[in-house]
Amino acid sequence: MSEPTGVLGDEMWPGHVPAAPDTVQLDTLPHGRRQTPAGAPSGMRRNGLEPGGERQRPAGWRLLVRAATRLLGGGVADGLPQTTSGLSLTPRQLVRGLSRPTRTRALRRLGLLPCFRAADYLTLNRDVAVSRVPANFHALFLGAHEGRKLFRPEAVARTLATLTVREAGCLEATIPSLAALVARAPRVGVYVSTQGNVFMREIAEDLATSLRRAGVAAELLDETTDVATRPKLCVFVAPHEFFLLGQGPRWVRDDVVASAVMLNTEQVQTSWFVRALPFVLASRGVIDLCAQTCELFGRTGLPSMHVGLTPPDGAGRLGASDRQHPLFRVLPAAARADPLACSKLADRPIEIAFFGAESPHREAWLARNAGFLAEYDTFIHLRRMARGPIRPGTPDGALTRLARHVCGHARISLNLHRDAFAYLEWHRIVRLGMASGSVVVSEPCLPHPVLRPGVHYFEENTRQIPDLLEWLLRSEDGRRRAAAVQGHAAALLAADPDGRRTAARVLSFLLDGAVAA
Repeated sequence: MSEPTGVLGDEMWPGHVPAAPDTVQLDTLPHGRRQTPAGAPSGMRRNGLEPGGERQRPAGWRLLVRAATRLLGGGVADGLPQTTSGLSLTPRQLVRGLSRPTRTRALRRLGLLPCFRAADYLTLNRDVAVSRVPANFHALFLGAHEGRKLFRPEAVARTLATLTVREAGCLEATIPSLAALVARAPRVGVYVSTQGNVFMREIAEDLATSLRRAGVAAELLDETTDVATRPKLCVFVAPHEFFLLGQGPRWVRDDVVASAVMLNTEQVQTSWFVRALPFVLASRGVIDLCAQTCELFGRTGLPSMHVGLTPPDGAGRLGASDRQHPLFRVLPAAARADPLACSKLADRPIEIAFFGAESPHREAWLARNAGFLAEYDTFIHLRRMARGPIRPGTPDGALTRLARHVCGHARISLNLHRDAFAYLEWHRIVRLGMASGSVVVSEPCLPHPVLRPGVHYFEENTRQIPDLLEWLLRSEDGRRRAAAVQGHAAALLAADPDGRRTAARVLSFLLDGAVAA
């Protein structure tokens, strides 16, 4: 897929200094004193930008390490308590459920995982050092279940900064025709936990819908169904939820896990990723929404595939009960009708929208820029982690549909990372933002094989995001650039409107690519 040219160059907005292509951007260094370009927007004067000037930064991974160490205090975790409360699976069930060859294969893959070091694990968990359990075994089958820290932040940062991302053309070069794949395909089961987060169910629904539209007999299933009658090809979405919650532990069997493909949704630095790790490494292959995590797993010898799922038309439409939700009732009258993704930015009543879970990084940015945001028509929802996961069928279950509705009425959808690790959050950037016709403004993200900053979305250093927002919303030139980016994002999604291309890649991987080594 070729990129649009001649519309947006390397300079995404006046005064923007593009980062070197081989670095990871994180805004952790103080800005130096710089002259303000003549005629620059007032917001640019606050940060003292200099046209054409280059910031002196350390190497990408060192900058990421610095931020990660500062924010996470030397260990990688997402703030969750080190507890197994709420989990149905026990370590004994996990070990006994998998055969010795499967456990051996998973342990071998863990040893090849670039961000894992046995010595680091023992340093992070000193009580393990005095036990007689080998560090690798303890990490994968005991520590992961307990939510222990498996990786140093420096190791995660260094690994992410050195992983390569294949270009979009390479991803599809060897895919057979969809008709030939469908003719060979047996029934496919896409599994997701009934006890998990509604985000995971949406991902599973998107995948199952794409496969069905391509002609595959795909079913959306959960842990309450009969294990013995499962389809021949099984994909387990969010294994850290599926196998640990509710009736999930009864699926921890060697004939299930070792023959299945896992769809990982979690970022490497989180305890959720750690809890998914035993099932991913014991499986016959993994699908990941993040290109870097996909490459990370690939280096262990585990067959892996990166995929970006296409949201189906009408996904997230509000029902009658959704319109009784307090968040809907506070919307202005102009933002209560069903939104149109093709609506012009100038016709949208909300200027800036953000939906996300609380984190120290997000809270600090929002507090620091509260005065700036108050000057605009904004809709910001920062959900408290203490409320637990967003489950279907609960009052909070409407939040993702409400977020999509609000983004459909917003000119700008803001993307703030959870922490110092600059993952490209597919769900917020693509499913909520681009698919709703909203222009995404994000902190710098890790490279993506298809999405390009300045073409499909905007990205800027944390301290300069207000300047970028002001330029996009208040200047004529900025509004023209925003409209161009909106058009490029819409064209990208329109290239695979029914997900058939995605289905072909997934089906090819399920049939031929995911072979246990």
